[in-house]
Amino acid sequence: MVGQQKHKLNLDRLAKIWALAEQGDAGEQGAARNRAEALVQPYGYSLADVPDLLLSEGYLDDEPQPAAGGFTFYDMNNPAHQRAYARAEEKKRAAWRIANRVRIDEVLARYGSEEAVFEYTVEEKAYDAVIKPFHKAGDPGKGDTWDGEHFSPSIRVRAALATVRPWPDTIPDAIAEYEYWEKLYDDRNIADNNNQYNYLSQGADFRRWALGDLINEEIAARDLSDVIIRLRFQEASQGTYNDSAAILRDLERLHAAENSQRPDPASGDISPDRGSPVTSDGNMGDSGNRATSEAPDMGNSERPGFASPPPFILNTASKRRAEVERILNTPEGARMSLRQVARMAGVSPATVMKVRGAL
Repeated sequence: MVGQQKHKLNLDRLAKIWALAEQGDAGEQGAARNRAEALVQPYGYSLADVPDLLLSEGYLDDEPQPAAGGFTFYDMNNPAHQRAYARAEEKKRAAWRIANRVRIDEVLARYGSEEAVFEYTVEEKAYDAVIKPFHKAGDPGKGDTWDGEHFSPSIRVRAALATVRPWPDTIPDAIAEYEYWEKLYDDRNIADNNNQYNYLSQGADFRRWALGDLINEEIAARDLSDVIIRLRFQEASQGTYNDSAAILRDLERLHAAENSQRPDPASGDISPDRGSPVTSDGNMGDSGNRATSEAPDMGNSERPGFASPPPFILNTASKRRAEVERILNTPEGARMSLRQVARMAGVSPATVMKVRGAL
């Protein structure tokens, strides 16, 4: 009986009404469901029978099936696929809520209410206010822009954001502020059951993106600790920030700075403490002060003036090379061996030979 009545239904009309019930706005959906129910009831069907009725008559495809690799393709123009996708997503959210109930409760308790979690902070509102002059509504089908940009802030937008709070000038300070915004985003995402929407205000989101760029490449690392922080940030971003060239620039600059403070190993120079005059507390009898005690008489009743330690500290390679040149340019120094000159200037014999060859 029901099977005979089914063929008297205007299934084309029912399919069109049901499409509105599935895809229309809130008002259209309610009205369309009422119309569909009124259309099928005289034939012994209920509203719950409509999807199966249409499927059985070929008006809707079967639900999507997983492919060989386990991936399921959903045709979002197909109401059956839409329902299947919505069920799959709700199943994921339900499982996530169960696994993260403690985190959800902690966030809600910390803020006091769900509404308080999502309320924009004073700083977010301030950032939104200063970028408002740069806002331009997008054309139909296109997103809004701020000074021509959708996601990352332009130079002018950055300058406006800095009027609320200056940009940090060290990597640790930038990390601290970046983590503040990440924490706020994470709290809101947890309260929203991991829907992963854009939870920050537009100004705050621009601020967070710019901070990421500062950490990734723009702020110069002060030391190796900063380089490590930068590299860990890049690794944690999983490809969002991965400017390895910035790491290389940091290391090269820090390496050059370190080398400028110590002798060049390739030149054969010895360290500054070995080339500098040793100071003494004046106790000439102390065996620990042999470097400042009187030298034994080696047969020369008078030592040439150039043999005395120089009156300045030879604490750089350039100063020690200059001292080698000074000694070699004296008549006495010209007759001295390489080792004698090297010992006086605090360098290696190889360095003396190199300087002598260049004179």
